[in-house]
This record gives sequence, C-alpha cells and structure tokens, in this order.
Amino acid sequence: MRVQDEKIKGFNVLELIIVIAIIGVLSAVAYPNFSDWRKDRETRNSVVKIKSLIEGINAQVQRGQYAFVQVDVEEGRLINEDDGLIVTSKGMKPKTLATLLNNGESGWWVRPNERCNIVDEAYWDEDPDPDRNQIIDLDKIEVRQIVLDNVATTWRDKIGAVCFGKNDQWYSGNGELVSSSGDDVIVDSYLFICNRSNTRSQCDIDNVTGEPTTEHDHLYVIEWSRFGNIKLEKWNKRDAEWIEQ
Repeated sequence: MRVQDEKIKGFNVLELIIVIAIIGVLSAVAYPNFSDWRKDRETRNSVVKIKSLIEGINAQVQRGQYAFVQVDVEEGRLINEDDGLIVTSKGMKPKTLATLLNNGESGWWVRPNERCNIVDEAYWDEDPDPDRNQIIDLDKIEVRQIVLDNVATTWRDKIGAVCFGKNDQWYSGNGELVSSSGDDVIVDSYLFICNRSNTRSQCDIDNVTGEPTTEHDHLYVIEWSRFGNIKLEKWNKRDAEWIEQ
C-alpha cells in the first residue's frame, strides 16, 4: 500500500498554472457570446410582452368588452429615475362610444385626430394609470400596464399612442405614432424596440427605409394593421434585412 501511495501524484505548480490559463482563455472566448445571447433574450422577452399586450386589448374588442381601445407607449419617468418604457392599454365601453357617436358636437366628430386621446384623464372607461403617476406593473384581464427598463424605442421623453376599434374606420393614433403629410395625418403601424444600454438610449431608424442608421445588435419591430393583426420581426445585421419571428 505504501508503494501505491508513492505512485499517486497530484498536479504540480506548472500544470496547475497551465490548466488555469486554459480555463481563462475558454472563458474569455465564451463570455462575450453568452452575454450577447442574454441581452438578446432579455430584449426579446420585453418585445413579446408588448406584443402580447397589443394582442390582448384587441381580443377584448373582438369579445365586445370594449368598442374602442388604446395602446400608449411612454418613454421615461420611471420611479428609480432611470429611463425606460411604460406601455399601457386602455378601453372604452360600447355605451361610452355610442354617446360620443350620437353627439355631433363631440370632439369625436369635431377633432377626429384627437380620438386617440392621451390627455383627458376621464376619456377612457378603463385606464390603469389615468393621471400618469402610478408607474406600476398592472396585469388585469381587461387592461394592463407594463414597465420595461431594459429597452428603448425611437423617441425619448414623449408618448406615442395607437387606437383600434370594432369598426376599422376608428383606427387612429396620437403623439409619436402619427406622421403628418400635408393636411393628412398618417397613423404609424409599427413600433421599433431595441436594447437599452449605457451607450444607447434610443433606436436609430431611417424614417423612409425603416432600417437602422447605426449598428444595432438587438433590434425588433412590432407591426400591426388597423384590424389588429400583429407581426414581429427582428433585424438581421449580417444580411441587413428584417426576419419575421
């Protein structure tokens, strides 16, 4: 037994140093890939939450819970003083909409561009944050509010909103989700979302081509139609094209 014990050898100092060096090299190679994967996963999870919110409030329209709904996206104003996105869905009951439609002097007819209201606290029957001071995650069957501090969009310290209705003629927008062309107001049908970091607080997108003007590692776009159909795409940096997810 004593002879066998003498034949058992452990690592010497040189061998241990070599093993540690190999582990260090492997870690240095693998960590950037893992970190990039983690950031993309976190960004995608936030994008999917926004997509789910839009789909959910449109489903309430189809069920008859609401006749007119809104999704608004606000950048900034988080409690911890960090920037982020607050995405909120709101609903108007059929009875409330009928009252507006039957009143020829209501803002619904007089100022159609303001149908997708983002100012009046009492405009919506169901609004998780009417005076914009809660800043909390709220997950209800009817309306929701989600707070996301890891993603950004194409504007800062502003609000963009899009509204859907049982009648697609009520499709409208407000703030950063509308564009003007002469006397016409065009409702945007997309929302760009990218990873937020110390070096990026806004997605840089060309308004004409819809492509990034600077390099983005984790860039997504949620697209919708006036009928509430939703599509998700991711920017493929290598091929410089959008890929449907």
